[in-house]
Amino acid sequence: MKILNVYPNTIFYKSLSTCRPCFTSAKDINLDYIYKNHFSSLPPRMQNVVERNVKNGSNNDMSLRDLHIQTYSKLENCESLDQAQNAYREFGDVLQFNVVLKHKSPNVKKIMQKIPLEDFSLYVLKERWLKLKTLDEIAKDLGLKDRAAIAWFLDKIRMPDFGKNYIALLNASDDALNNAISQKVKNYNSLHRDEIIEKNRRISAQTVDIQRDICQITWDRLPHIKEAFSEMSKRTNKYERCVIFWETYPEYAKEFAEMKRVVAAELRAERKKNKS
Repeated sequence: MKILNVYPNTIFYKSLSTCRPCFTSAKDINLDYIYKNHFSSLPPRMQNVVERNVKNGSNNDMSLRDLHIQTYSKLENCESLDQAQNAYREFGDVLQFNVVLKHKSPNVKKIMQKIPLEDFSLYVLKERWLKLKTLDEIAKDLGLKDRAAIAWFLDKIRMPDFGKNYIALLNASDDALNNAISQKVKNYNSLHRDEIIEKNRRISAQTVDIQRDICQITWDRLPHIKEAFSEMSKRTNKYERCVIFWETYPEYAKEFAEMKRVVAAELRAERKKNKS
């Protein structure tokens, strides 16, 4: 299973992990790869299932998407929210929609034309966690415009979701979905070529400026390394001095890298504070 240039869209739920998987080159997105590189992005139950499968060497050819559907297959036969919660404890906090509902808005009335309100919570669990439908698909099936129309309802009933990282992995592990997404990306890039080129140039320029600031601050905070580098610069040409310096002082390389991470984190926090 190969994936090329897939950048997952965000959803209104918070991600289960702060590290978003970004696949920018061809990779084999199998269970072993996911276990080694993106284990923290999996929901708790799927962490256990994937770990067990990898260590036992079973279901090696099964995609993460197929394994997820197999894991949550019991939802298919659940006839009430209570049954779903008994089968899967991660749904224990989900509330009945008709219990928390205070008034019937136009969107609620549209839902009522499709399903009884008391079935809404179980319906969403099945559509999302078993059938892996997108929130937009679920909304449209219920006669609503898009995910924004049900976002408040899902928050109100405490509906859990996987997070954008896991969605990216599910899509990446499936050949058909991966090919469809890749084609969609290619089509968009083809139709918006000039816009994308300009955006990439802008991002590249911003990245260069940020990296320059990070390096400058890091050098200023480590004067002993800066001085040592300056001394070596007098004895080497500019094309080889960096390689020779870090090979000569591996302890400085580690110290410099750690300080760069600290500085980068500080600058990110500062930018975030300025935006708020």
